[in-house]
Amino acid sequence: MKRLFTILAALLFLFAIHGCTATPASAPEPAPSPVAETPMPTPAPPPTPEPTPEPTPEPEPDPIEIRIQFAGDILLHRGPIDAASTGANTYDFRPFLRDIKPFIDGDLAIVNMETPVDVLGENRDITTFPLFNAPFEILEALQYAGFNHLIAANNHSFDRGFDGLFATVRNFERVGLAFTGMYVDEAAFHVPTILNVNGIQVGIIAYTDSVNGLESLVPAEMRPFAVRRFRSDVMDDVPAMAEDIANLRAAGAEVVIVSLHWGAEYVDAPTEMQRQIARALSDVGADVIMGNHAHVIQPIEWRQRESGGRSLIIYSLGNFLADQTRLSPPIARTQFGKLVSLQVVKESDGTVRLGGCEVLPTLCMRDTSGGTLGIVNGISVMPLIGGELPEFVTNEYLRDWGRRAYEHVVRIVGEEFIARPTS
Repeated sequence: MKRLFTILAALLFLFAIHGCTATPASAPEPAPSPVAETPMPTPAPPPTPEPTPEPTPEPEPDPIEIRIQFAGDILLHRGPIDAASTGANTYDFRPFLRDIKPFIDGDLAIVNMETPVDVLGENRDITTFPLFNAPFEILEALQYAGFNHLIAANNHSFDRGFDGLFATVRNFERVGLAFTGMYVDEAAFHVPTILNVNGIQVGIIAYTDSVNGLESLVPAEMRPFAVRRFRSDVMDDVPAMAEDIANLRAAGAEVVIVSLHWGAEYVDAPTEMQRQIARALSDVGADVIMGNHAHVIQPIEWRQRESGGRSLIIYSLGNFLADQTRLSPPIARTQFGKLVSLQVVKESDGTVRLGGCEVLPTLCMRDTSGGTLGIVNGISVMPLIGGELPEFVTNEYLRDWGRRAYEHVVRIVGEEFIARPTS
């Protein structure tokens, strides 16, 4: 009994320590609140694909049009050289070209520089026929007039030997005139002349059929390379020339100009063999034949090629600036020249074609009267527009000379080529 009492007392003591109330019975768990139904997400509509824009076509390039001009021989005999003298070993040829200068406005203007130039430097030992050496200032005058390319393969290329050829090339470079036809080493010979003329690639190659028998003045190892040679009395060299033309095309030329120094002097028409050579070169890709050497003008013709397109054949441009008044009686045909202007068009699709061609007749007037006829310095290259000299020429003898020159050029080249007055 006492033991039971002791246990009860211990329990009462523990109850007093831990709280007066007993731990209540566990309450029932509340009912779960109803869970709101989560709506299923409405799938977003697939994005409407942006329409693929049509590629903007590259605009076709505009057609390109250039003008190429061709003039004949620059051949300085004693009369022009003396007339141009301004002092000891100094010259000024610009007045000779003052009147024709406004008409030399081509994108590419080519002239035949017939002789070596200042081969010893400082205009020492200036000489004329038969072994020429022209003063340096003729190059400055040609540049002043508007020419920007020289042809240098001709029968006088070796007049002052290989040293003279070398010096002439360096003088061309010194004045800043591009050129074709003379080469100072084999490597230069093999570099094609291709000019970018406002986006049209123009290739030029030049040949001569004579060097006046002066090969011995050139080292043997350079004779095949100093100038390009061909024979104008046989067709034998045409295959090699055709290969040269093909090489120009392969190097990127879109227009090919072939300069030929050839034929007989002082005759108004080419030989039948010259015609055959020119037409054969046309058929293998020459676009322009630029003929020189006759010192008088010869015909121009269009050549239709079976492969398409056409070529312009100028058999001889005649003299441009020269004084050979005694060599072509009864009238001084050596003083009658022509400035040929050719339009070249590159179409939007890249096709290149020759457009129109027109000829401006010229007269290199030589006053041998001692100045009484009023020609500046005694010499002037003058345009003949509509058969007349410029109005400031009032001397009737000179005006009649101009009319005869004009009539001669029209007769040789044909009315269809002659430039007409613009007003």
